[in-house]
Amino acid sequence: MSGTLLVLAAPGDGGAAAVVRALAARGGHDGVLAVTPAELARARWSHRVDGRGVPSTRITLSAGQVLDDRSIGAVLHRLPGMPLAARAEKGPRAKDAVYAHSERQALVASWLLSLAPRVIGVISAYGTAFGPISPTMALVHAERCGLPVARRGGATRSGLVGRPAPGERHVPRLAWPGGPGSPVPIDVLPDPTADGDRLLVAGDRVIGPGDYAERCHRLAGALGTRHFELRFARRATRPVVTDVHLCPVLDDPRHVEATAALMTTVAEQPARRPA
Repeated sequence: MSGTLLVLAAPGDGGAAAVVRALAARGGHDGVLAVTPAELARARWSHRVDGRGVPSTRITLSAGQVLDDRSIGAVLHRLPGMPLAARAEKGPRAKDAVYAHSERQALVASWLLSLAPRVIGVISAYGTAFGPISPTMALVHAERCGLPVARRGGATRSGLVGRPAPGERHVPRLAWPGGPGSPVPIDVLPDPTADGDRLLVAGDRVIGPGDYAERCHRLAGALGTRHFELRFARRATRPVVTDVHLCPVLDDPRHVEATAALMTTVAEQPARRPA
């Protein structure tokens, strides 16, 4: 194996830190490097696109490490976004600072897209790991792929839909003192805080309850990433999906190990490296 294993994450991301430790324990690579958004913002960048449309990037971090396209084996992308300079909040040059911030976000996005086969996680136009897919749209994709999803809908009043079932919540559209059953329109939504199990998709591996592997792989295609987490709510009949995490929590040792294994697998595929 060759290539640096790069973990892009915010400070305090416990899941990212756990993956870094797991990769360091594995060995057999050119090193593991964790980089924060602030470090990327302070770095010196060279990002070019040649006449054939092939991009090349060289990033020199303030600590001296150099990130070159040819030296990166795999990237775990968990960036929440680039930091906005404090001086951008006020003052006559605030617009300039905001513009510079948006350009920096676009630069990160372009860099990650150029590494796309080696990036684990969603790449959005803003360079963040959460992508353009909303939580509701992610659940719609899950349902279309055959996964059991908590119901969504609405009613003119709560009495028409009964009490919330496990894994769902009823949200009034306006405040009304009439209490339960009062004639206030409500939305029936999945409850991402409901107690239940979690399932991780990491490449070809599916770790979690139920026989959902085939449906999860179809969902990976719809989401554009093979690394995500499903949250289930327990029910008397069968569990239902209440949330899709495009940036998994990674607080389960099995999930951490599966993510580390996926990174090393990606780094071992020379066809995904630039010529």
